[in-house]
Order: sequence, then structure tokens, then C-alpha cells
Amino acid sequence: MKLHHLSCIAIGAIMALTSCTSQKTESPEASATTSFNLDSVKAEIAASNATYGSSFASGDSAAFVAHYTTDGCVMPENTPKLCGAGPITAFFNGGMKMGIKDIKLTTEEVMGGPEVVVETGSYEILGDNSVSFDKGKFIVSWKKENGKWKMHRDIWNTNNPAPAAK
Repeated sequence: MKLHHLSCIAIGAIMALTSCTSQKTESPEASATTSFNLDSVKAEIAASNATYGSSFASGDSAAFVAHYTTDGCVMPENTPKLCGAGPITAFFNGGMKMGIKDIKLTTEEVMGGPEVVVETGSYEILGDNSVSFDKGKFIVSWKKENGKWKMHRDIWNTNNPAPAAK
């Protein structure tokens, strides 16, 4: 009986010690979920959008491309999907030749979680003297890369009517 009583005490002591010394471990995914704050992401997107279009005014293709993930893609109308820094830079240069001086983005909705956030909104493309040459809507999926939220997939279309059929 004494032996049984001592083994119960020993097991109880071991359980008490292990429960006191065990640490709660959290997976990286769980800690990302608990630290995710949509309001912070919205603020980061707003800051990015503020400098995005103005890169045309300064002619800074590197600043423009820096808004995208390394494997980011733009999906303009009437053009195949363009992915990566080279094709996105070529797209920027084409916009410069067209006379784009600024792009104004208006966010209407941001939703998502720690893996991907989706932004919807409207845009206006401006030329010299802030003359508007296009207005439309967009959807951008944002992904975190190197600690910053960047555009991963960017698609838009105009609100202008389609040209008349010939």
C-alpha cells in the first residue's frame, strides 16, 4: 500500500512539474493570425496607393514596380497577363509613352486575412494638366512579401463605353 501511495505521489509531482515547465508553443500561422489587423493593412494599402500613381509623374519605374510582389502580375484590358518586374516595367514605360502622369486610386473595400487581402475600388488615369483620360474599377489581391503588403494580382477595366462595332 505504501508503494502504491508513493508512486501516486511521484506521478502527481511529475505531472505538476511538467505542467509548470511546459510552454505554450504557437505555429507561425497561428501567430500571424493573432497579429493580423485589417485596419493596419488598410493603412498600408492607402500609403502604397498614394505613391503608386505618382511614380508616373516622376518617371520612376523602379518605384512603380516596387509596389508589386516579385511574382506580381498586372492584367490590363486587351492584353495578356504580364508577370514579373520586366513585363511590369515595360507596361509602365508604355503608360509613360501614352502620357500618363498620375493614377488616382479610391479604395472602396478591403477584406481578407493574414495570407491574402483583396481591395476593390475605382481609378482615374490623368495626363498633363490633370486631364482625365480614363476612369474605371479595379480588384487587387495583396500579399505580404518581406514584411510589406504588396500588390500580387492587379486587374482593372474602364467605365468608358466599348467602341462601336465596325
